[in-house]
Amino acid sequence: MNKWQISEVVQKALSEDLPFEDLTSELLIEDNLYGEAYFLAKEDLVVCGIPVVEEVFQKVDGTVELSFKVKEGEEVSKGTKFGVARGKVKSLLKGERVALNFLQHLSGIATVVRRMQKKLSPYGITLLDTRKTLPGLKVLQKYAVRVGGGQNHRFSLSDGLLIKDNHIKACGGIEKVLEKLNRTPHYAAVEIEVKSLTELSLILECEANISAVLLDNFSQKDLEKALDMIKRSGKKVLVEVSGGVKEENLDRFLIPGIDYLSSGAITHSVKAVDISFKVDKVWKV
Repeated sequence: MNKWQISEVVQKALSEDLPFEDLTSELLIEDNLYGEAYFLAKEDLVVCGIPVVEEVFQKVDGTVELSFKVKEGEEVSKGTKFGVARGKVKSLLKGERVALNFLQHLSGIATVVRRMQKKLSPYGITLLDTRKTLPGLKVLQKYAVRVGGGQNHRFSLSDGLLIKDNHIKACGGIEKVLEKLNRTPHYAAVEIEVKSLTELSLILECEANISAVLLDNFSQKDLEKALDMIKRSGKKVLVEVSGGVKEENLDRFLIPGIDYLSSGAITHSVKAVDISFKVDKVWKV
């Protein structure tokens, strides 16, 4: 993740939260009052977002000093003071909310992804994200997925050929899509979303070079049938499974033969973890 990518998102967030001045701190806090504040994990979590927090305070006041006892992606337990910020109290308070918003959200993603990937790894399954990200936060959210141990699917529509249900409908059916793939040169890997066993059968029989199939919203019974069909076909295609995948129902997808499990919930519906930022010491200079 490039610094300029972080900078752009952070600047927008600070502009929203601090368009002019922090009126409360300007009224109550003297300019020569310095302090130290700590980041406290109020639940077990995976820390993610340290570079973003650093950028927040750099933009607020470049003299603020940050030190973290953990590295990005490390797991910390409830009650751990894992970072400290030192500087003008006014500056600490100006950056507090924006820094926490990023840190709690990104750590929330990394924490859930870490737990899910730990359950999937023994089955040889990799957790993927999707393009179901919050507007303006895609780069950071996909970064958090990687920190958690998952992998990124496409960043954009320009990154690969993923033929989905609406493409198939617009083309007049799966047969028409396969015909176009057969006669049209293409250089990117092709993945096709599959809605039924009938569609899967046609894909496995076609001559087009299909790299992966996306089995979407299959029942447990049909999913097992689909995996068996792919195995018996002898065709080398990667298998991605999607459709309502979240941590709570992960057990139903723990099936050998699945290569990837994709989840939109890990970015669009993740719960922020509980982290607090507490001023601990103050002194005048």
